[in-house]
Parts: sequence; C-alpha cells; structure tokens
Amino acid sequence: MSSALYLCLHLRDFAAQALARFHPELRFRAVAILSGEPPLEYVFAMNQRARLLGLELDMSRVQAESFPIAVLRRDRHQEDTAFAELLNCAQQFSPRIEEIASPQEETCGATLALDVSNSERLLGNAQQIATALHQAVRAAGYEASVAASHNVYASVLVARGMQGVTAIAPGREAETLAPLPLTVLELADAEAETFATWGIHTLGQLAALPTKSLVARVGQNGLRLQMLARGEYNHLLVPTEEPADAVLCESVELEHPVELLEPLLFLLSRMLEEITQRAAQRALAIASVKTCLLLDNTTRSEHRRTIRPALPERDHHTLLKLVQLDLELHPPEAAVLALRIEAYPARPQTAQHGLFTSQAPEAGRLEVLLARLRKLVGEDRVGSPQLLDSHAPEAFRVASFAPGDSPASTGNHHATPASALRIVRPPRAIRIELCGNAPFAMHYEGQRLALQAGSGPWRTSGAWWTHAAWCREEWDVVLEEQPRRCLRLAFDPGANCWYVIGIYD
Repeated sequence: MSSALYLCLHLRDFAAQALARFHPELRFRAVAILSGEPPLEYVFAMNQRARLLGLELDMSRVQAESFPIAVLRRDRHQEDTAFAELLNCAQQFSPRIEEIASPQEETCGATLALDVSNSERLLGNAQQIATALHQAVRAAGYEASVAASHNVYASVLVARGMQGVTAIAPGREAETLAPLPLTVLELADAEAETFATWGIHTLGQLAALPTKSLVARVGQNGLRLQMLARGEYNHLLVPTEEPADAVLCESVELEHPVELLEPLLFLLSRMLEEITQRAAQRALAIASVKTCLLLDNTTRSEHRRTIRPALPERDHHTLLKLVQLDLELHPPEAAVLALRIEAYPARPQTAQHGLFTSQAPEAGRLEVLLARLRKLVGEDRVGSPQLLDSHAPEAFRVASFAPGDSPASTGNHHATPASALRIVRPPRAIRIELCGNAPFAMHYEGQRLALQAGSGPWRTSGAWWTHAAWCREEWDVVLEEQPRRCLRLAFDPGANCWYVIGIYD
C-alpha cells in the first residue's frame, strides 16, 4: 500500500485576486482592499504592486489614499464566488479537501489541503499532480502556490513560503522547510516578538532549539511549532463536505437588460451544465430547478418558475429544454437584469425492466413531450387522470404525471389482474325481461340473450343540491353465451328505460 500524499493550494492576497478576477481593468494596477466600518476602515489586503509601493496592512483609508493606488471596499460575494471556482478546480483532483483558510474567516489568503493518496497511477507522480493543479488554477485566472508532501502541514508551510510548484521528497521535509521565515506559521504577536528577541527568524533555527528548554519557556504550543518546523506534525485531514441535500446555485448579472429568450437560454445552458456536473460529482441527479429572473421594471421584481421532472434528471440538455418550454409558456413581463438558478438534488431513480415489458420512452424525453403538450393545449389539460372521491360517475381531475410502479418494476409478479370497464358512449337502449325485480333476459343487438348471473342494484344519483333530477339503478350481469360477456346495465326511472352503459374486458 502506498504512503499518504497531500497537496496544498495557497493563494496569497486572495481578496485582491478575487476582485481583479471580476474587474480585469485592475489586473495591472496597485490595489488595496479595505474592510471595517467607516470611519474605522483599514487595509485588509493588497496585491504585490501595492506592497512594492510601501503599503502595509492595517493602514487607515486616509493613509492608503495617499499612495497612487486603487482603493476599494471588500466584496464578500465576489470572494465567495471566486472561492467556489477554486474549489471546483481542486475537486477535479480529489474529493477530500480541507479548508485551512477561506473567505469566511478574517484572512486575506485562501489555503486548501487535498488528499491525493493512491492517485499516482491515475494522475502521475507528486510533481505531475502538483503541476497539473497549478495549471488548472492559472487557467481559472488566479496565481497560486502548490506544494506536495507526505505530511499535510509540511505542504501547507511550503506553499505559504515558496512560489510556484514544489514537491517535497520523503524524508526531506525539515531540509525543505529550514530556509522559510517564521511568518509562514502565522504566529501570535506575543510569540513572534519572543522569537524575534531570541534571534529566531527561520524554521530551521526554530527546529534546532532544544525541545525541553523551548517547552519550558513557551509551553506546549512551542512543541507544536517545533514539530511543524521539522515537518513532523501529524495532522488528521478533515474534509469539508457539503450536505447531500444542499441546494446547488448559480447566478449571473447581465451588463445590459435582455428581452429576448434566446440569449437567456445561452446563459442558462452554461449554468445548468455547471450544476449537473456538480451534482454528478456527488452521484446525484436534479429533482427540480427554480429559475429566478430579476426584471427591469419599476419594482425590480423577480419572475420565478419551477420545473419538476417526473424522475430526477442528469442531462442538462433535457433540463434546459424544460426550462425553455416553461419560459415560453410563462414569459417574463419585462427585460431581464440577472439570472439565478437553484437546483435541488436527489438520488437518481433506476428501474430494471423485464424482457417482455412493453417499451416506454425515456423519462427525460417523456417529460419534454409533456412540456410541449402543455404549451400547445394548456397546463390543466395534460397529466394523469385521478379519480375524485365522489358518487358521480366518471368524476376525475387531471393531476401531474408521475410514472407509476408496475409489477415489472416493483418485482410483484403475482398481482391480481384487474378488470377494465369500457364505457359505452352513447349508452345503448335495450329491452329487459324481469323476474320479480331482477333482470332475467335482455333484447340486445337484435337477439334475445338470457342472463346467467347478475348483481345489483346499486343506486347512484347526482349531487342533490345541483342535479336533483337524475338518478338510476345499476346492475352487473353475465350473459349466458360463449364466450361469456359481462355487462353493466342501468335503469333510469325517470325515462322508464334500460341501457347498456359498459362492457367488462
């Protein structure tokens, strides 16, 4: 079994890089990021150009504006969006990722630790994996440092202290860490002052101190810092995982209002593709998609629509077609300023069909067909018939279609077969011979037919408060013939007439 292998991805000045990611005009300028509430704003982060001009952290706004730089407020939404892009790059190499530093914390950097153990046969050696991760992050528009090591925090410290890509050979962690400054440990002010007084400025100097004397003067934290400096600190990587039912969101702000549906569908296609990929990484499908369109009207209202496939869907083309047909049926009332998609994941449903089961269309294609029909004939005219709890015959409503469980799909091959009643429209008038109060024979289709058996009557009537005029008696009878037939008869007392209203299969 191969030994553990970890990568660390570190972005220095992450807040400044995230801002430049959304404002390309600032990419080649000195930039300072302010945090805090006025008038107590202070410099929270800066890029390398501003650092070379002499700008320092924690300077006030007045001090920062005295430099020839761009001074901007911190935007947490942009930082969260950029951090999500960074996570997507890292997840291409490993699902086990721990957030050492993130925008949710009061830090201007972003640090991720990846567990890539046992991935060498798939991704290459440590140097190749680190290089591939570095190239993926650069392609996304960020400058980062990547380090690979068999010790988690050894890779973290090297990524903080060295630029580019570094692969630490096994057993050479202390040698690689030795020239790095103590600032990579992110010491508290008191500890940094203590080590500066002792003349300790590098990890190698800290590692060479006598352990007992260090613990006696600094405490147990001194032992931890020395183990970090030697690359011997054992850290249990705790991956940061989203809940399985976490909502997947994508949003886009438009530069100009858009009225046509076609350009909106182009953006929706990219957003749905990203969402389905994120769901596929967790082996999930999409159960429903909520589309929110910010409208360019006086109230800046939102046009919200939700589509729910009959079964959880994995294909973003099918989801896009459903969204398109729904928006064509319910178009927004004004131009669109921004898009937001909220997708609710679910476990995909699969069924093993029998060899002799009738072929049915795929769930995605069937859902698109139903959406097309709803667009043509109306939403309340397409679906599955659902019987109502009423005495009125043939009373039903149209419900949303959902594939039912068949005996082939549920594994119940011993279900009792059900008889189907085919309604005769219009009812056929017949002549009945009675024996007492029960039918004895009937004249039907030009011949006299004897009845072998019968059951009834069942008296049905309409809602007395709306249809007080009609009522009837119904019978089920079996004809004495070969092959035997079973009919449903009805007697209308008002017209004093018998009818055949149904035939059983």
